[in-house]
Amino acid sequence: MLLKSYICLELIMKSKVNHIIFFSLFVVAAFSQTPTQNLRGKIIDKETQAGLPGVNVNIFPLNLTVSSNPDGSFSFPKLPIGRYTLLFSLVGYDKSTFANIELGSGKETVLSVELSESVTTLNELIVRKENLKDQTINDMALVSGRQFSVQESNRYAGGYADASRMVMSFAGVTSSGNDQNNEIVIRGNSPKGLLWRIEGVEIPNPNHFGDGQGSTSGIISMLNSASLANSDFLTGAFPSEYGNALSGVFDLKFRRGNNQKHEFMAQLSVIGIETSAEGPINKKGASYRFNFRYSTLELLLKSGLLKIETGGFSPAYRDMNFTLNFPTKKLGTFALWGFGGLNLSEDKDLNSVQNNQGKTGVIGLSNTYSLGKKGYLYSVLMASKERTEEFEEILLSNKNWVVNKQKLFQYDNLRFSSFYNYKISSKASLRTGIVFSNLGYEFDDNRRDNSRNRLVNFLFENDKTFFLQAYSQLKYNINRKISFSGGIHYNKFLLNNNQTFEPRLAAKYQTNRKNAISAGFGLHSRLEPISVYLLKRRKTGEIFEKPNEKLGLTRAAHYVVGYHRVLNPNWNLKIEAYYQKLFQIPIDTSMRSLFSILNASAGLIGNVMTNEGEGENKGIELTLERYFYNNYYFMFTGSLFDSKFLARDGKWRNTIFNNTYAGNILGGKEFSVSKQKNKFLVINSRLIWRGGNRYIPINLAESIKRNTTVNDVTRAFEPRLPDYWRIDLGLALKINLKKATWALSADIQNLTNRKNIIQERYNTSTNKILYSYALPLLPIFSFKVDF
Repeated sequence: MLLKSYICLELIMKSKVNHIIFFSLFVVAAFSQTPTQNLRGKIIDKETQAGLPGVNVNIFPLNLTVSSNPDGSFSFPKLPIGRYTLLFSLVGYDKSTFANIELGSGKETVLSVELSESVTTLNELIVRKENLKDQTINDMALVSGRQFSVQESNRYAGGYADASRMVMSFAGVTSSGNDQNNEIVIRGNSPKGLLWRIEGVEIPNPNHFGDGQGSTSGIISMLNSASLANSDFLTGAFPSEYGNALSGVFDLKFRRGNNQKHEFMAQLSVIGIETSAEGPINKKGASYRFNFRYSTLELLLKSGLLKIETGGFSPAYRDMNFTLNFPTKKLGTFALWGFGGLNLSEDKDLNSVQNNQGKTGVIGLSNTYSLGKKGYLYSVLMASKERTEEFEEILLSNKNWVVNKQKLFQYDNLRFSSFYNYKISSKASLRTGIVFSNLGYEFDDNRRDNSRNRLVNFLFENDKTFFLQAYSQLKYNINRKISFSGGIHYNKFLLNNNQTFEPRLAAKYQTNRKNAISAGFGLHSRLEPISVYLLKRRKTGEIFEKPNEKLGLTRAAHYVVGYHRVLNPNWNLKIEAYYQKLFQIPIDTSMRSLFSILNASAGLIGNVMTNEGEGENKGIELTLERYFYNNYYFMFTGSLFDSKFLARDGKWRNTIFNNTYAGNILGGKEFSVSKQKNKFLVINSRLIWRGGNRYIPINLAESIKRNTTVNDVTRAFEPRLPDYWRIDLGLALKINLKKATWALSADIQNLTNRKNIIQERYNTSTNKILYSYALPLLPIFSFKVDF
């Protein structure tokens, strides 16, 4: 997989010239007047989802004011393009500020604004809190959470419009070390512990070329940032509504289509050809949004325009996502949404051909029903399918090609989730919900029997089970200084009736308008891939057993304390310390095995396991951030941490992901390059630096003696690969015409061509240890037009 993904992105690098020549042919005429565009949106009560009329909306620097309509909508038509700050105020509600909103000529800017009712009484001393741009959308998350702002994150160099790669700039978040993979490692945990959600329900891995069963990552995301609305990213002590998560939660939301105007986007890049369309369905507020992408590499290789040596590896992918939004007068708002992806690869040499095909499909129907002043009901039904097929042909000595292996992995899931958000008062709200999951799994393994000269079935599995979750959580603002969040999450795995009760608590104390301290605690658990529990082993003859059927959920206790200081309206400092005790960890039953699920990223695990393992993560994180203001931004994040695991032999060791330290420095500036202020040059840069991954070293003397790789297990996970670091650079030229916005960009990863070691291996021909490296300098060029 490492070699294949390396070649895939190497093809991207080598094909850049074929695209950039085309971009240089465009000549843009200057306009005597600055283009204009509409800025509008809708304002709702956060706890009831009902529209708020009469909200004063001030826009700066124009210093204009409008009031929201009876349904909460507002509009500023035909504004000159540029950046604006909006202030929302209504008697009885906390003020809210949206700063530096970008308005371009190619697409309307449509905002969704939620206001919270003020808890201030007439006799209470007001301690005003600063409006924080990174504050989570889910206000029950009081610790270890950050809003994933699409507009902010798109500035990060090396992000490739991939949400997974963008959040790697946040404190406590690193990658597994392979640049070609977007694995998210949080606070030293395995990437397997991450929960992906979209529209409030758990989804399968939303990435192309995943690493196998249980993977949460891949080479390229199926969901680019242009299809997403602002979302939440959580790294510990999550609120009660988040179950089946051990390390973190990526709680995504799809962007809704424009319900008043048809808009389109087309993009040509080294990664793919992409198109999107959105607009109104009727005059009652219904809208559509579609996005489709096709692999550029596939087209170039098939057409013969790209003639390079690929080592026999040919990758291809395509994906799409959509939302259909239907507001009604009596039944609330319905949304039909989904995404799907297909990836294909062929790897061939003189004696064999391997074909792999991966398919993922997700479709959901959600409903938001406002109950007036008392809250709202949200429900979602989702069906998903993940299917991976592996096919291998080999060349026999008689020059005939025969099928040698044929495998199928498939996961079919059906989930229903619903919660009631009850607004008790201006100070308190209660959210109670359930999640029901029908989890199916199929595995078909066929191998060649040379004696019979045909494929025979080695193993076939086809089974399903159920997973139940229920939760309730209270948010209580005692006053404007003190906020409390507490609740419980319940899980029951019906395959073996394993169940957990998980209390969650968090509190925040605003000492004054600039300083706040917080603390949180929670018990959490994660269900391993169903293939782990349904694993079948041949006992004798045609009799099989399921040795892992009684395995319990992987569990953890999270403890977090934090300090938050607003240095000024644009500078923000955040420090968090954490401790995580992991228990009931699946490990191999053999006393000689060092296997722990905490070191596994993905793959079909064939070990016979027991829940007797343990783990421990502890660390401290710092974020110093200057929000985008006066056309530039800056962010520094740093982490010091320690990650350990306990295997069957009773000895504590470093996990693979115990890098000890990690940090990022990001910055960028936007320059106006025309008198009409319709052309902008954008420069972004990022430095990533972290300790290397832990590994089991090779015993060179024994490897030479036995003429094969022999690892020194006595020093397992003690040494660390050399420090990993790289510099990324992003350049973009944005041109706003009368009714369109053009953008020509280059996202350059590993600008200095740093050779980062990610693996060592033994070469039997040279009797030497060789090294595998992360990606070299990799430019991604693109041309995009919104109209």
